[in-house]
Order: sequence, then C-alpha cells, then structure tokens
Amino acid sequence: MKLKYGMNPYQDFAEIIDNSGAFKILNGNPSVINVLDALNSWQLVKEASQTLGKAAATSFKHVTPSGMAMAGDLTETEQQAYLTKAAPTPLATAYAKARGADRLASFGDFIALSETVDTATAKMIKSEVSDGVIAPEYTPEALEILKSKKKGGYVIFSISKDYEPGDMESREVFGITIRQKRNQLKVTDDLLMDIRTESGPITDQIASDIKLGILTLKYTQSNSICVVNNGQVIGIGSGQQSRILCSGLALNKANTWYQKMKLDYSFLEKHEGLKRTELDQLIEQQREVQFGDKVILNELDGSCLISDGFFPQKDNIELAAKYGVKYIASPIGSIRDQEIMDTAKEHGITFINIGVRLFHH
Repeated sequence: MKLKYGMNPYQDFAEIIDNSGAFKILNGNPSVINVLDALNSWQLVKEASQTLGKAAATSFKHVTPSGMAMAGDLTETEQQAYLTKAAPTPLATAYAKARGADRLASFGDFIALSETVDTATAKMIKSEVSDGVIAPEYTPEALEILKSKKKGGYVIFSISKDYEPGDMESREVFGITIRQKRNQLKVTDDLLMDIRTESGPITDQIASDIKLGILTLKYTQSNSICVVNNGQVIGIGSGQQSRILCSGLALNKANTWYQKMKLDYSFLEKHEGLKRTELDQLIEQQREVQFGDKVILNELDGSCLISDGFFPQKDNIELAAKYGVKYIASPIGSIRDQEIMDTAKEHGITFINIGVRLFHH
C-alpha cells in the first residue's frame, strides 16, 4: 500500500507491505508515522484488554502513549475536565480517560481502541483534534461519523483481532537489516510475586494497575516510567537518557492531572461556545493560577509507579515518596539495590521486583 509520504513530507515515497491482509486502510491517506502509531498502539490496547478483561484505549503521539486507560465510570469532575457530558459507553469512557490524562499532549493524537467502535465513541473522537484511529471493527454509523472528520481525510485503520505475526521481526537501519525475536512477554501475576519490601496490601486493583503500567511501558519509548491509578495511566515520562528525569516527568504529569481533578469547573460556564482546544487552555491556565507547582498527588491513595529498567540511585524512590507513591514495580540490577530497598522501606513503599526489563525503541 502506498502512503502519503515517509517520516517527513520531503521523503516523497513510502509504502507498507502486508501479506496477511489483516491490516486495512478504510479512509484517509496515512503517513509512515500514522502507521507506526497505529501498529504500536494497537498492540498495547489488544494486550491490555486481553490481560485485564475490559475495553482499553490509548492516545498515541510520536510512537509513544500520552495516555492509556481501561473502561470505567467517569466522575462528574472527570466529565468536566475531559469536556464530555454524555453518558458514554465503556469504550468511550476508556478513550475519555486515556486522552484526559494529558489533553494538551494528546492534541493531534492517534487513537487505538480494543473493541468495535460504537456511535458514542465515534462522536467523542469527532469532537477532538486527532489524526487517526485503529480498531478491529466499526459499526456502520460510527464509520460514517469518522469518515466525515477532517473534511473526509481522517485516517481510519482496521486490523483483525485474530492476527498474530510470526516469532521473528526485522527492521532496516542505514541499509543494515536487524532481526530479533518479537517481544512476546506475557504480563501475568507471576511478575508480581517477588515483593522486596511490603508496606501495604497488594489488592486486586493495585495488581491490575501495576500490570497496566507494565503493558504501557512495553510500548513506550525508553527510558520510561509511568504512574497508574485506578485503571488509568495518569503520568508518563518517556524517551529520556536519565531515569530521574523520567520519574520527574511522569510524577509531574500525574500531579498536574490530579490538580485538574480538584478544580471547580464553574468558571467554564462563562466561556460557552469556545472550541475544545481553547477550553483545554483555559483549564490549564486555571490550574496554574490555583496550584502552580504545588504537590498534591500525595493526597491520592493507591498510586503505583512502574519503571522499564532498574533504578541506579535512590533519588527516584525519594521523589516518588514526595508525590505519595506507595507501590513501585521495577526490575532490579543496580549495585545500589539494597540502598534502594532500604529507602523504599523507610518511606513505606511496597517494592516489587518484576524481574524483566521493558525497553522499547
């Protein structure tokens, strides 16, 4: 299939080769980045839905998630913060939460949805600034709604739920072909068995959140760290050379999200008629005025921090404690592991050695 262009518009030839027939372009003229976002994000929502037994959605930007969530009820505050008033379907709530983790970063996102796209979800997507979507199927009405987006140019992919590629994968870099076994790590309860410090009970919800974090990092550009709470990834730090920078990004984003959960949204009543992007900016300005850099995430129970690699220093643990994190899941392997465990115990943090690295590039 010929594409609009490659990674950049001046790369004026690009194509994809799919001998399986599982991957289809239903609408629009995608670029290479659209395809990369679609295929990476699809793997994430497919595995999350299979693992956790709920509809899953993610909001992708530049081949990494800006938000990821499972279906769940929306509180009144979330409806206001996410600019949704309808009583949405489970799939729609998953996308509202995924985009709602960082609506500013999700501007122009690529969406992946684990289930058949229904009318409510399609209407929600139509109201947002987005470049494209991938899902296994679409109802006829939902497909027509999405085809009308971006003056008919909205990129829509479908992919078979049953499709599984072979064990080996390859890519070409500077004329050199690299082959490796595909990352087929299964995220199960077995990854949560090695508890190194235990301060709080690992409830079913905490276990589910940690698994959601592991799955998210499996498809997030390394180095990466995420913060998860109640079925929603509320902060992601990715693509940093320093792990403490990743921790800082993820925790700051999670804190910003929680600040928005504490706003009084009555100020929006005098701004009716504005575009959603303008409302997002107003919400951000109101958050900045009311909270600034104040840390309030430590008031939220049950936040889990997951890392794709080991912590080289205890500073990551100390920073997590400042933001109220009580559960950390990470591989170990640092020469300072004992110091890191001691720090976690000192701050009342349950530390789980997941035993596997989750690098993704």
